[in-house]
Amino acid sequence: MRLTGIFPPVPTPFDERGDLKLDALQSNIEALVAAGVDGVVLLGSNGEYPLLDEEEKRAVIAAGLQALPPGRPGLVGVGAESTRAVIRLAEFAARHGAAAVLVVSPSYYKPLMTREVLRRFYLEVAEASPVPVLLYSVPKFTGYDLPPDLVVELAQHPNICGLKDSSGDVVRLQGYVDRCPPGWSVLVGHGSALYPALAVGASGGVLALANVAPAETVRLYRLFRSGEWEAARRLQAVLTPVNEAVTARFGIPGVKAAMDLRGLYGGPPRRPLLPLTPAAREELREILAQAGLLP
Repeated sequence: MRLTGIFPPVPTPFDERGDLKLDALQSNIEALVAAGVDGVVLLGSNGEYPLLDEEEKRAVIAAGLQALPPGRPGLVGVGAESTRAVIRLAEFAARHGAAAVLVVSPSYYKPLMTREVLRRFYLEVAEASPVPVLLYSVPKFTGYDLPPDLVVELAQHPNICGLKDSSGDVVRLQGYVDRCPPGWSVLVGHGSALYPALAVGASGGVLALANVAPAETVRLYRLFRSGEWEAARRLQAVLTPVNEAVTARFGIPGVKAAMDLRGLYGGPPRRPLLPLTPAAREELREILAQAGLLP
């Protein structure tokens, strides 16, 4: 499987009581597809997956995949601390039509996550998963990088189709492109690095930014692919402050607030996360307006 294009990691919507709002999830996905995204990711970091129980994860998977039309792949985050839990959720996602599963590295027992532990973890998941596995490195949350030489080794496995790298390190990303098999999917996970990542050979991106500015992010990708590099570079410059606001500064509450401002359903984050303050929300509104994303 070769994954190309723009995949927003869709937030999980909650109502004011903190319960799942699956109708909003489906309507958001339909709006993102209408804006031109190539597929979506359910239960990624922006999906607040650590804050959901297993029954809720299964409900999100079933409802989210059901909202996708044919030809738009749904990738499902199946991160958990135990290998068994990851495999169980991967099997459920596969039964409901997932194209691939996104597997973040375990992190609670960080000092014990040696190269060999991680190697066996990913190989066991890849052997058991009915659909292809996408590695997921997000050092901001796990506290460590996947060793690059391990990524290159795992890339040889026939059921490991690629990597989402959220480090923002474009030099490291280029190393994966150069050293992994031809056709292996290297996806950037940092919206501010989309243009440079494409320039070094990334096949696309899994980007929080694409929840807030889906049509614009898709346009950047397509401009680059059509050789209109200067136009793509200028658009990256416009979108970077938006991405920095909804990732580095405001995080998931910021993504959800920006979606609300743009006419999608963001809603509240799940506790213990808190919504933006009125002052932060107004600051975010101004950032979106400066980027031309609000009237």
